[in-house]
Amino acid sequence: MALTALGCQPSGRGSAPVAGPVTAAPPPANPRGEVVAYVGGETLRRGALWPAMVEAAGGSTLSEHVLDAMLSRRLATAGVVVGPGEIAAERRRIAASLADDEDTAARLLDELRRRRGWGPTRFDALLRRNAGLRALVADRVTVTDAAVRREHRLRFGPAYRVRLLMVRSLDEAQALRRDAAEGDLAFAELAAAHSIDPSAAQGGLLSPIRPDDTTYPQALRAAAARLAVGAVSPPVALDGGFALVYLKEKTAGQRVDPGAVRPGLEADVRRRAERVMMQQLARELIGAADVVVLDPALRRGWERQRDAATAGP
Repeated sequence: MALTALGCQPSGRGSAPVAGPVTAAPPPANPRGEVVAYVGGETLRRGALWPAMVEAAGGSTLSEHVLDAMLSRRLATAGVVVGPGEIAAERRRIAASLADDEDTAARLLDELRRRRGWGPTRFDALLRRNAGLRALVADRVTVTDAAVRREHRLRFGPAYRVRLLMVRSLDEAQALRRDAAEGDLAFAELAAAHSIDPSAAQGGLLSPIRPDDTTYPQALRAAAARLAVGAVSPPVALDGGFALVYLKEKTAGQRVDPGAVRPGLEADVRRRAERVMMQQLARELIGAADVVVLDPALRRGWERQRDAATAGP
């Protein structure tokens, strides 16, 4: 996420329309930035694009600008300077999270930027923002022995590979359970046909679940831990409905000396804690901003983004 300027309202003193195709002559000078394109030789001004651009991305763009402005103030108050070294480190962190191989990581980063619309302006602002947030929270992170032990269990403990079939009502879940118990293929077909969870596209298959992984609901983790391979759980109450859980595979934990891997575990604990605190700080900064938006469409978009940004996890 980054600041992207949407431009200003035209003053009415732009260049006259150009006759003929765009290639007939080079476009006239446009020092005020009012004319942004020529369509069939006709001028297209910023003001003509404003309503659609506000609807498409005005709220998110403004929220990025607000966060950047508030973050700059907080950094200045704290006497913290974010330099090229810190920004380059953020780029390396993102790339490293995608792949270990540098060439593969670079390719995946290019693809990620394309999918998320991170052009040079927005991506540079994203890196600077992450660096600033990290600089403000880094001294507040404490890596405890308990956190390292938990990280060890997350990385090397037992793991469960499950399929999930989630529906809205308990009665529907109970009705589907009998057919769901006929095996992996039957459960996958039922999940694809009936589940309201996004995993339906993969036949309900989830990424491996570990007992201490709080990214999954406790009820789901507990259900997976109780099942034998090939068994289907009773309906499990989750946010948004009731789920059947099928245990496809269970992987035993690895016997790894905690002392031998402790440096890597500590680094992972620190990164995870920093990420949580950075998100909390971003919510705090956006929530504290005094923003008055005059354009009605932009105000609606901003309010949606602000509410989503400050809602918390």
